[in-house]
Amino acid sequence: MGLLQDIRLMAHRRSLKRQLRHKSAAKGKGAVNLKNASSIGILFDATSLADRDDILHYAEQLRKRNKRISLLGFFNDATDSDNYPFKFFNRKQMDWALRPNSEDVREFIAQDFDLLLNIDPVSKVHSEYIAALSKAKLRVGPSTEHTYCYDLMIDTSAGAGLQPFIEQMEFLLGKTNVQHEPAQV
Repeated sequence: MGLLQDIRLMAHRRSLKRQLRHKSAAKGKGAVNLKNASSIGILFDATSLADRDDILHYAEQLRKRNKRISLLGFFNDATDSDNYPFKFFNRKQMDWALRPNSEDVREFIAQDFDLLLNIDPVSKVHSEYIAALSKAKLRVGPSTEHTYCYDLMIDTSAGAGLQPFIEQMEFLLGKTNVQHEPAQV
């Protein structure tokens, strides 16, 4: 990384930590997992058509389970099309300190999701920013050294793709806050 990029990242982290100090620490009561979540925010990289289709298919599966889904995609190019069935932002909508700066991002962060799912095997600066500031009760995303971003981190190899990431995420969310019944004697 170049010196300029290091300075930009330093400004980004400093700004995020300052905003996190002012963020309300009060989260909703009750245990949250995939089964009892009613509203789910999905943050994803929409640059690849194949990944975008996988995410849209997964979101449709969740809707069939009576989940209310909000999608926010990131394009790593300067797309301005309105022909997508989800809200999005791109590199043009990030400021000098690599902070996403669009109305769609602000609305996504402000929503009170039961679950926020960052479905991307590799954590990225802009998605960590959104996840860290989100008002979601439980934030799930890829493994990162910045532990303030997620409550549950999924660790898969970067080259594994979205499907293994989604499978591991669902498996782990299925194991959290499970209600066990007493054993019959």
